[in-house]
Amino acid sequence: EEAAAAAEEAAAFDPIDHIVFAVGSGGTAAGLALGSHLAGLRPQLHGVAVHHSPEHFYELIDAEVSELSGGSFEACAREMLAIYPGAGAGYGVATPELMAFCAETARQSGVLLDHTYSGKALYYFAQAARAQPERFRGKHILFWHTGGALALFAKTDELLSHLPPGQVRRLKLP
Repeated sequence: EEAAAAAEEAAAFDPIDHIVFAVGSGGTAAGLALGSHLAGLRPQLHGVAVHHSPEHFYELIDAEVSELSGGSFEACAREMLAIYPGAGAGYGVATPELMAFCAETARQSGVLLDHTYSGKALYYFAQAARAQPERFRGKHILFWHTGGALALFAKTDELLSHLPPGQVRRLKLP
């Protein structure tokens, strides 16, 4: 009875067409790919590799999905998701453009993005989406924010330099 009510409630929402996420170890990508497949969901999955090449992650995800499914599922990551290059200047290395993007996202939405995972994922996916606007226009896109806020402490001054003076103050604790 509860499950039927939850299914009915979920059916009232528009389906998610795309899910976008950072690929750092491959675990989130493998879990989303296998989970979507097993649940019969068919959103297009878009991972952004924040280090290593997309090829590295396709191979890793195939192995992880096989392990997670107990070998009962022959994985083909290339069919389940697209992985975009997003390492940029290197793992954990932020360009001024990336930091400006993270700052503008925070200013406009209140969502904090770090320069290592979620910020890079959204930054590089946005570039890919701008290159193919017809593919994403009018679609429901879920951005899977994987955290990383603690990484922002290392870039506080750089991040603040991209925000309008007087709109943000640092909290100074005794």
